[in-house]
Amino acid sequence: MQDPKDTLRDEVKSAFRGAAGHQQPSFARLWQKAEQHHAASRRRYRWFAGAAATAAAVVVVLNLQTPAEQDPYIEIAELLDSTYWSAPSDVLLPDREFDIYQDLPVLFESTEPAEGALL
Repeated sequence: MQDPKDTLRDEVKSAFRGAAGHQQPSFARLWQKAEQHHAASRRRYRWFAGAAATAAAVVVVLNLQTPAEQDPYIEIAELLDSTYWSAPSDVLLPDREFDIYQDLPVLFESTEPAEGALL
């Protein structure tokens, strides 16, 4: 049985022999490859920017269309009959026979300075 250190040493030696025969690329070749990669990246960026600008222009054009003609007159009676609002917590309140907002007592206002403050 072979020692793991010996196995590792043999593998590193064989890998080093394979790498030793490999020639390093010249600087000019690496620079040319980097320029090609950069040019391709810029083309992709320009294409995506153009597509985004086109999509934004289409959205703006579609939103500029005039809406359908609506009736400019609103019938007050129809509006009052069709709108009613109640608070969601009204169900929690006990049932009463009067509407407190409609049946508030009338407070008489004093207009003479000697008879009290104006309410």
